[in-house]
Amino acid sequence: MRLKVISGQHNEGIPQNLPWTGAKHFVGREEAMDTLHQQLQGTERVTITSITGMGGIGKTELALQYAHYRLQQQTYPGGVCWLQARGVDVGIEIIKFAKSQLNLNPPEDYDLETQISYCWRNWQQGEVLVIFDDVVDYKEIADFLPPRKPRFKVLITTRHQWLGESFYKLELKVLSEGAKKELKKKRISLF
Repeated sequence: MRLKVISGQHNEGIPQNLPWTGAKHFVGREEAMDTLHQQLQGTERVTITSITGMGGIGKTELALQYAHYRLQQQTYPGGVCWLQARGVDVGIEIIKFAKSQLNLNPPEDYDLETQISYCWRNWQQGEVLVIFDDVVDYKEIADFLPPRKPRFKVLITTRHQWLGESFYKLELKVLSEGAKKELKKKRISLF
């Protein structure tokens, strides 16, 4: 797959809350994008793909580029839900997404866990991509994962090397010298 930076134009019928990437160039990650897609599509149960690596290596950008590209391809007609995992209450963010993007209204007299279960049960039909970005501690999101149904695909970005046995792992490495040169050339051509 030839990568290009995604501008943010999307199919309006698919619920999503993806942030703008801000990237002007995205190079050297073609293989990672393909591997990520294969991992997310290759199982009948919830697939949790952990994009690991040191800070600043491009985990979040890869997840964003993948999500934007797949949104344009309509791979996940049930929606693409982006959840920042660090420093927020992920459960509340899931409910906000369900209310604003899916027009769901979980009963307010339910506790948080029951409201989230309501949201997952009543989620729009079709495959769904749920992204938990920058997970520091798996225990902080474990209770908020979607049910183990094939239509829910979960992508996690983290600096940690091990999140559990049920996780596929895609470890990002530093860009190759060729990709670095290509990126540098593209940056120079802007001026």
